[in-house]
Amino acid sequence: MHDTPETGHHAANDRPQAVARAAATVLHARRALPHGRLMPSSPDTPRTPNPLQFSDRLAARLAWFLAAATFVVGLTWATTAASGADAYGYVSQADLWLERRLTIDQTWLAAAEWPMARWTLAPLGYRPSNLVEQAWHLVPMYSPGLPLLMAAAKAIGGQELLFWIVPLSGAGLVLATFGIGRRLASPGAGLAAAWLVATSPAVLFMLMAPMSDVPVAAAWAASFYFLLNRGRKAAVAAGLAAGLAILIRPNLVFVAALFGLWYLVRIVKAHSDARRAEFVDGALFSIGVAAGATVVALVNRALNGSPLISGYGSLAGAFSSEFFWQNLTRYPRWLVETQSPIVLLGIAALAVPARALWPAARDRTPILLMLPSAVAIWLFYLFYRVYEEWWFLRFVLTSWPFFMVGLGAVLALAARRGGRLTTALLVTGVVALGAWQVTVAIDRSAFNLWKEERRYVTVGRAVRRITDRQSVVFAMQHSGSVRYYGGRMTLRYDGFTGAWIDRVVRWLGDRGITSYMLLDDWEVPIAREQFSQLETGRRLLEPPLLRYRGTSEVFLWKIGGPGEPLTDGESIYDDYVGTRSVEPVAFVPPTLLPYDGPPGFPDLTPPE
Repeated sequence: MHDTPETGHHAANDRPQAVARAAATVLHARRALPHGRLMPSSPDTPRTPNPLQFSDRLAARLAWFLAAATFVVGLTWATTAASGADAYGYVSQADLWLERRLTIDQTWLAAAEWPMARWTLAPLGYRPSNLVEQAWHLVPMYSPGLPLLMAAAKAIGGQELLFWIVPLSGAGLVLATFGIGRRLASPGAGLAAAWLVATSPAVLFMLMAPMSDVPVAAAWAASFYFLLNRGRKAAVAAGLAAGLAILIRPNLVFVAALFGLWYLVRIVKAHSDARRAEFVDGALFSIGVAAGATVVALVNRALNGSPLISGYGSLAGAFSSEFFWQNLTRYPRWLVETQSPIVLLGIAALAVPARALWPAARDRTPILLMLPSAVAIWLFYLFYRVYEEWWFLRFVLTSWPFFMVGLGAVLALAARRGGRLTTALLVTGVVALGAWQVTVAIDRSAFNLWKEERRYVTVGRAVRRITDRQSVVFAMQHSGSVRYYGGRMTLRYDGFTGAWIDRVVRWLGDRGITSYMLLDDWEVPIAREQFSQLETGRRLLEPPLLRYRGTSEVFLWKIGGPGEPLTDGESIYDDYVGTRSVEPVAFVPPTLLPYDGPPGFPDLTPPE
C-alpha cells in the first residue's frame, strides 16, 4: 500500500494522546509486579549460567520493556476501525453484548421474496439465524471471546479502550514467550525469543487490527507458561488462559487436550504421596478449559440452536485434502520469507529435548509438547481454505512462541559453547534479525494499515451525509461499516444473480426507498461485469456521486429509486483527522411505504 500525494499526512493529533496513555498503562502494570517478574521463581527452579550475559532480573526488565514497546506500537498504529469483515464483526458484536442482545432485527424487510433474501441482508461477519422464531434476525459469525473482552473494555473506558485489547494481548504474547524461554532454556534465550516475536512481521501486522489472532496466540502462550509452573495457582491460571483461548477461537480446542497431557504425565510419574496434588492440579486446569468450552456451547445453543453449531454454520467445503497441497506451498514460504530461514533451526530444536538445549527445565517432558502442538495447529490450517495473502500466517501465530523459544535455545547453546566474541556476534545478529523483520513489516504495510482501514470511517460518514434515511446501500466490502458509521441499511450485491438486483431496486423504489451502490476500487470491475446486461450495470458506468481518495479509492452511485442524493457529486481526499476510535451512529432501517401497484416483482428481462 502506497500513499497518494493527497494522503501523505498522518492523523498526528490522535497519536501523542495514544502514546501517553499507553506508556502510563504499561508503567503502572510494570510496577505492579515485584522486580518485573512474570511470576516469582520457584525455589527449586535450577539456576543456570546465562550464556548471553543477562542476569535474570535484567532479562526480565528488558522483556517488560519489549512488552511495553509492543503495546505502544500496537496502540499508536492501531486501525481503531470497524472495517471489512473481521474487524466489523468483532467490534459490532461487542456493542451487541453491551446492549444485552446478540441478534440484529431485520423484520422490517420480512416481505422480501427474492432468492436468498435473508442472506442479502447479512453484512460481513453476520448470517441469518437458522431458528424459525428468529428467521429475520441476523446472528454473529464470530466466537464471543474477543467481543466480550472488547465489551468489557468499552464499558470501562469507552470506544478508545475497546481497541486496547489487541495491543495489550501483543504485550502479553511477548511476556509469555519470554517466560517460556526462561523456564526451559535461560533468561537470554527467552529474551531473544521475545524480541523475535515482538518484531515478527505477522505479529506486527495483526497487532494493528481489532482481530482475534494476537489475543488467541497470547492466551495459549500464557497457558503454556503457567503449565510449566507447579502448584494450584499455576494450574488455575493455565486452565483459565486455555479457556479464554477456546472462547476466542474454539476451533483450536485440541491444543488444550495436548497441554492436558502434561498433567496426565505428572500424575503417572508422581510418587503415591504426591499423586493427589498432581491430580488436583490437572482437575483445576480441566475446569478452566471446560468453562471456556461451556460458554461457547451456551452461546452457540442460544444463537444457532445447537451447542455444536457455530456462527459459521456448516463447514462443509471449508476443509479439503486439495487445500493441503496448495497451502503447503504457501505457509512455509511465507514463514521463511518473513522470518528468514533461520526460524527452521528453532523448529528443529523443538524435536531435541536435550539438556544442552534446555538446561533450565526441571522436567523436559513439556518440551515434547511444543512441536506436536505447533504441528497440529499447522495441519489444521493446511487443510483449510486457500488464501493468497501472506498475512494469513495469522492463523498459525499460536505456534510463534514455540518456534522462537526453540531458536532462542539454539542461540543460547551456541553462545554457551563459544567465547565472548561469539556471544557478542550472536547478540548483534539477533538484534539485526529483529530489525530486519521490522523492515519487512514496514515493506508489507503493517504501519500503513491504519490508513487503509480508516477509509471505512470516512466513507461511512460521507454516505450518511449524502443519503437520507429512506435509502438502501448495496455493498459487500462496506456492508457492515456503512451500517456502523453511516447508519444506513445495506444489502449484499454479491448475493444477487440474474436480473434480480434490478427487480429489487424497482421493488424498493415503488415503496419509497432509494438504492445506492458502494464499491471499493477493486470491486468496480467485478460489479460492472456481474451486472453488465442490467440497468444497474449501466448506472455504474456513469460518474459517481462520491469518489473517495486515500490509500485506495471508493465510489458511490445512485442505482434507482425516487429520492435524490443530497449532493451532485463530490470527491474526498482523506486527511484521516478525527477518524480514530469513532463511535457508531444510531442505525434505523428505512420504512417501506404503502404500495398500491400489482403484487410481486416487476418482470424484467435482461436485453439480448
